[in-house]
Amino acid sequence: MIVILLLIMIFGLALLSYLLLFNGRFFSRQSAVIEAPIDVISEDLSDLSNWPNWLPWLIFEPDAEVTYEYLNSGILSVLPSCLVWRGALIKEGYISLEPARSSAHYFHTLLEAPAFYPSDVHFNINLTKQKKRTSVTIQITGKLPFFKRWKQGNYRIRANKDAELALLKILAYLSKYNTTSDHDYKAPSFEWLAKTTLDTVDAVTRPFVVSNQPMSQKMDQGFHDLLTDLGPENPPAGPSFALYKKVDLAHHYFSGRLGIPVQNLVPCPLCPERIVLHGHYLHLRYVGSYQHLSLAWHVLYSFMRLHKLKVNRRRYGVETFEVGPLQTNSSKDFVTLVCLPIK
Repeated sequence: MIVILLLIMIFGLALLSYLLLFNGRFFSRQSAVIEAPIDVISEDLSDLSNWPNWLPWLIFEPDAEVTYEYLNSGILSVLPSCLVWRGALIKEGYISLEPARSSAHYFHTLLEAPAFYPSDVHFNINLTKQKKRTSVTIQITGKLPFFKRWKQGNYRIRANKDAELALLKILAYLSKYNTTSDHDYKAPSFEWLAKTTLDTVDAVTRPFVVSNQPMSQKMDQGFHDLLTDLGPENPPAGPSFALYKKVDLAHHYFSGRLGIPVQNLVPCPLCPERIVLHGHYLHLRYVGSYQHLSLAWHVLYSFMRLHKLKVNRRRYGVETFEVGPLQTNSSKDFVTLVCLPIK
């Protein structure tokens, strides 16, 4: 009897701790300003048939079927109130405009996307006039089912990246209304290159650890030091790369090795090593600035989940910088190959 009571007490304490530590809520907000009038933007976003041009979840299956429903549309009866998609990968989902909670410059929608979130989330767009410009704010909020609450940190990161990607894509889409600025609103692009193996490469490398500093700053310094030690007699034999051993987005911690391929090395302070990357990798080509390179990993992890694959955390994740600042002055035209090791 005492044992049973003890077990009940332990279970009760564990349940209480679970409820206190994990409320299951996640939230993300991303904002940017575009050089376009608010009324024109509002009119465009009022029509859900325009939303497939920028919705982030449709990039995973561009050929997915998209249909519309015209139920309870309180803004304009001729406009759809619900967008529905169906696909082999992204399954069936919908985004429904809620007129009672929306206005001319605020769009409150309910998103049901089981392939991405286990429960309904609210996806909202808020427009704010700033003279001749418009501030666009994307907000995603949701609450996980009871037995998934312990994953709220992961879903908070997922919502943050979805909001970031949605904002970049919506700015690029709305840039057609920009008439007062030369600002380039080009959104990053992602090309799915399927599953592959990676070639062995001879390279010089150095370790890196990023914690409380910008990733680009650390990597720029690391590659600069490698090139300096190589000297002009040893030009790179291929694009530079990064091997990630540990990645913790929640705490902004990254560790691994930076590398530059070499051939017929002239004597210098560095010693070449042979990099052998075993196993299979999911392969993605990302075109965009390094500022949003984490989106490539977000998209690749989403592809992995949709294909019901699992990451192999014992092997390196790989970034290969095919086109960078030495090849183009436009950061939005940088090309990076991102490779995720899978089991």
